[in-house]
Amino acid sequence: MAVIAMLGATPALAQQATPAADPSDSSMVNLVRLLVEQGVLTPEKGKALMDQARAEAAQVRAATAQAAQAPVQQASAELPPPPAGTVRVPYVPETVRTQIKDELRKEVLAQAKAEGWAAPDKAAPDKAAPDWVDNIRIHGDLRFRSASSFYAKDNSPDYIDVSEFNDTGPIDLTRQLAPRINTTRDKRNNMEIRARIGLEATIAQRFTLGFQLATGDDPGPISTNAALTGGFRKRDLWLQNAYVKGELVPGFTAMLGRFDNPFRTTDLMFDPDLALDGLYGEANLTKILGEDGFTVAVRGGAFPIMFEDPDFPSTSSEKRNWRDRYLFSGQLELAKKFGNGVEAHLAGAYHDFTYLRGHVSAPCDIYSVENVECSTDALRPLFATKGNTLMFLRRFDTTANPNPNDPRQPQYLGLKFAYRVLDLNGSVSVPISERVIARLSGNYLYNLGFNPKGICAEGPDGAPLNNVVLSDPTNNPLQGACDATNPARFVGGNQGYGAYFSIGDPNLFSVNPSRAKRGAWAVNLAYKYLESDAVPDSFTDSDFHLGGTNARGFVVGGAWSPFDGIALGARWLSANQIVDAPLAIDVLHLDLGVAF
Repeated sequence: MAVIAMLGATPALAQQATPAADPSDSSMVNLVRLLVEQGVLTPEKGKALMDQARAEAAQVRAATAQAAQAPVQQASAELPPPPAGTVRVPYVPETVRTQIKDELRKEVLAQAKAEGWAAPDKAAPDKAAPDWVDNIRIHGDLRFRSASSFYAKDNSPDYIDVSEFNDTGPIDLTRQLAPRINTTRDKRNNMEIRARIGLEATIAQRFTLGFQLATGDDPGPISTNAALTGGFRKRDLWLQNAYVKGELVPGFTAMLGRFDNPFRTTDLMFDPDLALDGLYGEANLTKILGEDGFTVAVRGGAFPIMFEDPDFPSTSSEKRNWRDRYLFSGQLELAKKFGNGVEAHLAGAYHDFTYLRGHVSAPCDIYSVENVECSTDALRPLFATKGNTLMFLRRFDTTANPNPNDPRQPQYLGLKFAYRVLDLNGSVSVPISERVIARLSGNYLYNLGFNPKGICAEGPDGAPLNNVVLSDPTNNPLQGACDATNPARFVGGNQGYGAYFSIGDPNLFSVNPSRAKRGAWAVNLAYKYLESDAVPDSFTDSDFHLGGTNARGFVVGGAWSPFDGIALGARWLSANQIVDAPLAIDVLHLDLGVAF
């Protein structure tokens, strides 16, 4: 290298001041040539003047060089001879050392790039890691939680555990006690974890293949928490996500498999941990039209909830042709990002849950054959929690009862209403600083499948069992909403709304520390009001009122990140029932989240 060659220079020269520039003869020569061309001088005189000018310039350069060497020779002569074995280290100026470093760095990087051991393009494939290594991204998180639940002392003890009722049924209420959920006993400091690890791989530069495993105490759709109890038993891992996603053409994206909820909504409609099965598509008209700062997106999908058993009923040679249950969803979103960083989003969605509604069976003979299946037993809801209006599914053929004194009535529970939900939501985000924003969000839900005028269309056998008010509970505790005289009053509802305010680092709005930086913080506030039949209670938020519908109340929480990728959080969720028997539940969460 040119710079390294300078290391052999004499030390005195390195410290010598830079001499004045040598006089140049180019100006004199050009002037003489011009005078000859203009005819002022003859060519002979011009040549003589140029020769003289060149000779004088040479003398000046020789004298300058001799003057520069004299101090160096004098300094060398005055230096005493070094002792034997002395090693002279030449002085290298700071500017020269910097230039040497830069040239060495360039050579090392060039070698790394050529050999493929420190450059992304891996110019030498035979010496580089395989390409699939760069195409894979691994992510994961762990949340440790202390969860406490506090129940009001005047809560009703008569809330049925719908899932257990149907899983262990049919239950004959004339002979058996229905399973009930806890409504009165506080649970403090229940420790639980949520562990997730996921992988995404890029295929052919346009497709993404994704997988995620997550903990969970059961295969239910809305919680990945695993309680730290059970005699130190090992924990289950479930396949939370498995999908392929690709942008087929610019602006058109499709996804197949099992994936996180892709619709813009809130936990009033869907629990944050809910994953959907099926197929999904999105058209981002902004990319197609080439508009900047304004977003128009259309989304839609078909998601199977349950494929009905082709062998139902298993005890009969005549099979029922029940249709499969699906969720069909569509959404239109408008969004605008302004020059000052303010963002506004407005979205409208329609979610149609097909064939969730229960129906009363054909007259069922339970007296002649043991363990008989009635015609509508398959309409039992999946993973029901609490809040939705319920009905009995079975009508009995009492004419087949050989013993009129036999009161047996083994029953299953079903949902009284259909669910076709209009979901309107919007948000405005205002930047406060580089890492702090303020966001105000709102959500309104309306179930178009709610039909309170038709609650008695199937007679007293299909009457609503809950969300009713008895006119005379003391003298007539079995009063029904479809009784011919003095019926109970049905008070269920089909609307829901929520308001959410958050300020701080948006990565901590949901206590997700994966991209939170040290010192980040957030404060979250919310008010929620969700009537009994606004949405299916199987899929809404599992923390507020400990899951389900028919609840109103507030949420306050905050989070702070002491280190990159680590967050501490706390939430207080306080909720009461809207109608029906008293049920007030407060929940405290203390969280530690770690993510990469």
